[in-house]
Amino acid sequence: MAGLIDLYRVRGPLFAGIDSRRERTRYSVVGAPLDATASYRKGQRWAPRSIREASENIESNGYYARELTIEEAGVYDEGDIALPHGDASEAVRRIAGVVGEIASEGRVPVVLGGEHTVTLGSLEGLARAGVRPCVLVLDAHLDLRSEYMGEEVSHATVMRRVLERVHPEMLVYIGPRAYDREEVSIASSRSGVEVIYAWEVERVGPVNAGSRARNLLGDCSEVYISIDMDVYDPAYAPGVGTPEPPGLRSREVFRILMEIVDHRVVGIDLVEVTPHYDCGSVTSVLAAKTLQEVILLAESSRRSRSRRPS
Repeated sequence: MAGLIDLYRVRGPLFAGIDSRRERTRYSVVGAPLDATASYRKGQRWAPRSIREASENIESNGYYARELTIEEAGVYDEGDIALPHGDASEAVRRIAGVVGEIASEGRVPVVLGGEHTVTLGSLEGLARAGVRPCVLVLDAHLDLRSEYMGEEVSHATVMRRVLERVHPEMLVYIGPRAYDREEVSIASSRSGVEVIYAWEVERVGPVNAGSRARNLLGDCSEVYISIDMDVYDPAYAPGVGTPEPPGLRSREVFRILMEIVDHRVVGIDLVEVTPHYDCGSVTSVLAAKTLQEVILLAESSRRSRSRRPS
């Protein structure tokens, strides 16, 4: 296959160690090693390799999604996109081109960040392919600033740019607990934006929080999931760009995902792992397991639905 997809030919370890025939798979894992706008801790560009290495050394079953193993789910590792580390806008353009080509084949892109800015490129790429999903974001931050440190395209502005440039029908957050007043005002006043704050998850529990998010996304025919690893408490994920306690526990996040993820998933990204700050690679391991769980939940739902009598 030729085109923008050929921008990436950087190959290393494979996600989950799977070396499948591409035509027999559905999910395309692609690395987006970007940390151009990281404002506290840099090093997210090394995350795709670190997550892949961790994925090769965990068991392949799901936690809630036990019907399949990751080897059976249909995953192909495309490699990494070659990105200019100092130019976030050009990186977004390249990511959009690559993701757009993947999506135009009817495949599900699974993007390994990199900083959260990669989400903008991924969603713009889906839009190019005619796919305009609702968006679910698990994050400690709202990322709705107009600009940050003089940059309009950055990890702190990414969801503002998504609203302005992609126009998702629904944007649902789970886990925010760090923001400025302007961001809260935008989130509370803009139609189609809903926030389930971290303290709400604590108050109602992960099952009810997940059920609320599922209801908010109920009218969506397609869903994109973006997971910023700082949604987890730093005790579980210390190796992130902007850690923010107190956060969600791993079992809470997995239970929330179990309530929400289904056959409607048309794209996934996982961002903000920062390996140089990751004690014992625990964040990379949790990232790999989180991503594996999302893929297995989505694929299990899709196969279950396809088996139902028409």
